[in-house]
Amino acid sequence: MNNWFAIILVLAITCSLVLGVTSETLALLPYINQSFLLGLILLMVGCAAVVTRSGFFTVFMRGFKQLKGFFFRKPRMMESDLVQGDDPVFAQKKQSVIKVATSLFLASGTGLIVFSLVLTCFYYL
Repeated sequence: MNNWFAIILVLAITCSLVLGVTSETLALLPYINQSFLLGLILLMVGCAAVVTRSGFFTVFMRGFKQLKGFFFRKPRMMESDLVQGDDPVFAQKKQSVIKVATSLFLASGTGLIVFSLVLTCFYYL
């Protein structure tokens, strides 16, 4: 995660400095607002992924699965080994993709927030 974070942070600061020096102050306001809101959305998605990966909702999901089994009967074909599909290689790849996506969401959200903060400094100067 440190590699993504450093690259995106340096890129955000560089882009905001170039944009802040080259454009007029009134033209910066839409960039500030949009980048801040997009950064907040990306940070919320990344934080939700971190909370979900930590196992916080495991108890709730287990309870809902039991309720589903209580109310809806499972077809017999779904109980066979061919349909179950417990593949450990796929689960490992899925976990690695989720880990990379989470770090990318958090890093890009932080980068956009820093981008909007640096542009805000140029806006008020």
